[in-house]
Amino acid sequence: MTVSKLPEFTPKAAEFWATIPVSVKPQLLANVFCGHCRGAVKIVDYKGTVKSGDLVLNGHCAVCGGEVARLIEG
Repeated sequence: MTVSKLPEFTPKAAEFWATIPVSVKPQLLANVFCGHCRGAVKIVDYKGTVKSGDLVLNGHCAVCGGEVARLIEG
Protein backbone atom coordinates (compact mmCIF):
# COMPACT_ATOMS: atom_id res chain seq x y z
CA MET A 1 0.00 0.00 0.00
CA THR A 2 1.30 3.45 -0.93
CA VAL A 3 1.11 6.17 1.69
CA SER A 4 0.33 9.58 0.23
CA LYS A 5 2.10 12.64 1.51
CA LEU A 6 0.68 16.15 1.41
CA PRO A 7 0.94 17.65 -2.07
CA GLU A 8 3.40 20.44 -2.81
CA PHE A 9 2.09 23.27 -4.97
CA THR A 10 3.69 26.39 -6.35
CA PRO A 11 1.78 29.50 -5.26
CA LYS A 12 0.04 29.81 -8.65
CA ALA A 13 -0.80 26.10 -8.65
CA ALA A 14 -2.28 26.36 -5.14
CA GLU A 15 -4.41 29.29 -6.28
CA PHE A 16 -5.61 27.32 -9.34
CA TRP A 17 -6.33 24.17 -7.25
CA ALA A 18 -8.36 26.26 -4.78
CA THR A 19 -10.75 27.29 -7.59
CA ILE A 20 -11.68 23.67 -8.33
CA PRO A 21 -14.83 22.49 -6.48
CA VAL A 22 -14.10 20.11 -3.58
CA SER A 23 -16.49 17.52 -5.06
CA VAL A 24 -14.51 17.43 -8.35
CA LYS A 25 -10.99 17.09 -6.92
CA PRO A 26 -11.27 13.37 -5.99
CA GLN A 27 -12.51 12.58 -9.51
CA LEU A 28 -9.53 14.38 -11.05
CA LEU A 29 -7.07 12.56 -8.81
CA ALA A 30 -8.65 9.12 -9.38
CA ASN A 31 -8.74 9.36 -13.17
CA VAL A 32 -5.11 9.58 -14.33
CA PHE A 33 -3.78 7.41 -17.16
CA CYS A 34 -0.83 5.14 -16.35
CA GLY A 35 1.08 3.89 -19.37
CA HIS A 36 2.45 0.90 -17.45
CA CYS A 37 -0.90 -0.21 -16.05
CA ARG A 38 -2.63 0.84 -19.30
CA GLY A 39 -5.63 2.34 -17.59
CA ALA A 40 -7.03 4.93 -15.23
CA VAL A 41 -5.44 4.98 -11.78
CA LYS A 42 -5.20 7.27 -8.77
CA ILE A 43 -2.30 9.72 -8.62
CA VAL A 44 -0.37 9.82 -5.31
CA ASP A 45 2.58 11.83 -4.00
CA TYR A 46 1.87 14.57 -6.52
CA LYS A 47 3.18 18.09 -6.94
CA GLY A 48 1.39 20.89 -8.73
CA THR A 49 2.74 23.55 -11.09
CA VAL A 50 1.16 25.88 -13.61
CA LYS A 51 2.46 25.77 -17.19
CA SER A 52 0.97 27.92 -19.95
CA GLY A 53 -2.08 28.62 -17.78
CA ASP A 54 -2.81 24.92 -17.13
CA LEU A 55 -2.39 23.06 -13.84
CA VAL A 56 -0.03 20.10 -14.13
CA LEU A 57 0.02 17.43 -11.42
CA ASN A 58 3.12 15.21 -11.52
CA GLY A 59 3.15 12.18 -9.24
CA HIS A 60 3.07 8.41 -9.06
CA CYS A 61 0.60 5.67 -9.93
CA ALA A 62 -1.11 4.23 -6.84
CA VAL A 63 -0.95 0.74 -8.40
CA CYS A 64 2.58 0.33 -9.82
CA GLY A 65 4.40 3.41 -8.51
CA GLY A 66 5.32 4.59 -12.01
CA GLU A 67 5.41 8.26 -12.92
CA VAL A 68 2.11 9.78 -14.09
CA ALA A 69 0.85 13.27 -14.80
CA ARG A 70 -2.54 14.97 -14.94
CA LEU A 71 -3.21 18.13 -16.95
CA ILE A 72 -6.09 20.31 -15.87
CA GLU A 73 -6.79 22.96 -18.46
CA GLY A 74 -7.14 26.54 -17.26
